[in-house]
Amino acid sequence: MHDPEELVQPQPERCALSTRREYRDALARLIGLAQRELRIFDPDFSDLEINSPQTYELLRAFMLRGRNNRLYIVVHDTGYIRNDCPRLLNLLRQFSDRVFIHQTQAEATSAQDSLVLADKLHFVRRPVQAQPRATLRLNDDQESQGMHLRFSEIWDNSFPAVSATTSGL
Repeated sequence: MHDPEELVQPQPERCALSTRREYRDALARLIGLAQRELRIFDPDFSDLEINSPQTYELLRAFMLRGRNNRLYIVVHDTGYIRNDCPRLLNLLRQFSDRVFIHQTQAEATSAQDSLVLADKLHFVRRPVQAQPRATLRLNDDQESQGMHLRFSEIWDNSFPAVSATTSGL
């Protein structure tokens, strides 16, 4: 017999974020909550502090939590990642079979939002990347489905753009 409290799903939570710091804190929280996959779309990552030691350790811990964990990243421009994110590139080398960095093409290049999705259950989204305002949703599989579809549309209009190996040498 199951304890009735074990069967209770956590209630969906919604939180309005108004600063870039709150958005970065929400990113860290989602990385910590992720159990299987993280999907991140941002125009160039320059505003996410993705190369900080703290974010690197969170992402590395996520990758080490499970052999099937995956990290999907899509950007409009890979320049910041290539030039200013050695920790992320190290993560890509270390987990090259499970970390994927793509660049948008076609209609996806006009996407203006930013999105971080954890396990089709939690997400944070800025409707316009240039604005600090965002929404954090936790334990919300209904709303997360729509965000997963949004990410999938962008992913489907992208191509592999950063690899673990240096080519052309």
